[in-house]
Amino acid sequence: MVKIYTEQNLKLEETTIPVIDEDTQIDPRSWIALSQADSQTLAILAGKTGLPTHFLMAALDEEETARLDTEDGSVLVVLDAPVESEDDKSIYITKPFIITYNDTCFVTINQYNEFLIPDLLTKRKNIEPQKHVRTTLNLIYQMSKEFIYYLKQIDDQTKKIEHSLHSSMKNKELFELMAINKSLVYFSTALSANKAVLSKLLRSPSYQKFESDLDLMEDTQVELDQAIEMCSIYRKIIEGMMTAFSSIISNNLNIVMKTLAVITIAISIPTLVASFYGMNFDEIPLSEEPWGFYVVIAVAIILALIGGVILLYTTRNNNHGGR
Repeated sequence: MVKIYTEQNLKLEETTIPVIDEDTQIDPRSWIALSQADSQTLAILAGKTGLPTHFLMAALDEEETARLDTEDGSVLVVLDAPVESEDDKSIYITKPFIITYNDTCFVTINQYNEFLIPDLLTKRKNIEPQKHVRTTLNLIYQMSKEFIYYLKQIDDQTKKIEHSLHSSMKNKELFELMAINKSLVYFSTALSANKAVLSKLLRSPSYQKFESDLDLMEDTQVELDQAIEMCSIYRKIIEGMMTAFSSIISNNLNIVMKTLAVITIAISIPTLVASFYGMNFDEIPLSEEPWGFYVVIAVAIILALIGGVILLYTTRNNNHGGR
């Protein structure tokens, strides 16, 4: 799917075409946004726009890292965009987002994050495709907002896990924390790489031409720095939670084992009393009395209760440091 955005009468007009072929006419002032791409389509696009073919082919490499490259007046900006993992929706990873342009065209290739461009067009007004610098900064700004959104989702997941861990004796929650920590590692690496790319862009002469872009540059830097700071804080919180709650799970299990031990010992007392009366002797106290059985049962129960109370009191004192 290919969407072509063109400014007409101060409004952004959107045209959707299934694929770019040899007959496709491209307005030099348009923004060409590809959501799916193959080598044949990219080769045709390179011929029509004058962009280097290997700039466009970078979109086919899922492991492409964030970077900035220039060649013969063409610029390539590769950014890491946040997406949900296809294997596990609770894990977030990053995939490449391609921006490339020259004096006559602006192209983005986004095969993984389907929300970034629609969100940008909804939330940021007055997008002018022919202003390549401003459009690039708007995309980086919106991508930083996407990272912040996903980081808030991660924070909500963390709070739910924290609530369930207070009474947990299983490792399920710890595995979930490990998955979240993995997402944060991906995000931390991607945000640092994106910041390096943005710094290089802002130092380039073409990004210093227009005073109207300075506020957007500042806003973009602020959003990116906020995302980096949030990611760092959440990583520290997760690491502390994993350490603390592994101890909590172990402690919860110890409490259960102590309770079972108290019950086992308390139950053994009536067994001990009954074993005396099960011995083969001629004379056993109360054995000849009609109410003797009930007395023996009552004594066994009382001794079991006394033993259980003593053991519980001792255990509680040990848990509270003897106070």
